[in-house]
Amino acid sequence: MRKFNIRKVLDGLTAGSSSASQQQQQQHPPGNREPEIQETLQSEHFQLCKTVRHGFPYQPSALAFDPVQKILAVGTQTGALRLFGRPGVECYCQHDSGAAVIQLQFLINEGALVSALADDTLHLWNLRQKRPAILHSLKFCRERITFCHLPFQSKWLYVGTERGNIHIVNVESFTLSGYVIMWNKAIELSSKSHPGPVVHISDNPMDEGKLLIGFESGTVVLWDLKSKKADYRYTYDEAIHSVAWHHEGKQFICSHSDGTLTIWNVRSPAKPVQTITPHGKQLKDGKKPEPCKPILKVEFKTTRSGLPW
Repeated sequence: MRKFNIRKVLDGLTAGSSSASQQQQQQHPPGNREPEIQETLQSEHFQLCKTVRHGFPYQPSALAFDPVQKILAVGTQTGALRLFGRPGVECYCQHDSGAAVIQLQFLINEGALVSALADDTLHLWNLRQKRPAILHSLKFCRERITFCHLPFQSKWLYVGTERGNIHIVNVESFTLSGYVIMWNKAIELSSKSHPGPVVHISDNPMDEGKLLIGFESGTVVLWDLKSKKADYRYTYDEAIHSVAWHHEGKQFICSHSDGTLTIWNVRSPAKPVQTITPHGKQLKDGKKPEPCKPILKVEFKTTRSGLPW
């Protein structure tokens, strides 16, 4: 059997590469370089084009869901609006101003959506056509929008502002009604200072004529829409970030800037029935727990046994 010599193979490869390099040097002497090809393509000959959008929208700032038609709407800080339906069904829209979307409200099962932007404009979108479009727009010139609430099957949109007032918009005509809840009438003598911007508005689950208004300073007001006056006022010494009703309409819960949760009975405005610091270290001797980071959002849910959590 003939033996295989690896050294001879390597020598042959070295000789072949050296001879090839010599041939190249003969064909292209150092003094005569190959002429450069002039490039004729310019930047204006190309155009970028979006062909597909994949994944969750970038910089989301607002979220809404229609539980009947099962449509999810996501607003972004760049004024974009993404609509998601069943798997494979989605739509992209853009507000012309490019202002951030601060809140979205569905007209449940009506194929319509209200968007509130950081430039203090409200837009009513029609979703019942192939390409969603804006039907009406409303601009707030003197007050900045901070919170919106649209009760189920209601034609009245409640708009809270930075000044602490609440304006009521007719969704059908998309015009302001003459009904305004002024901050000084809402709090009256419960506080000597301005209560701050409106951070929450919601109607009682068992009585749509009662409106719960949360102010940033820590004041909450239960407002009677028919009598146009406050039924109760609730005061806490920490700023409010979020408020949520218990489904029976007899209690509500607030989340605060120091990481506490306060639970209130509607008919007992003097003090909360319970104060919780879920993420704080509990101290002995009944001392108040150490402050934590703010709880930005709270929901009041119940289990099958009826116990709240």
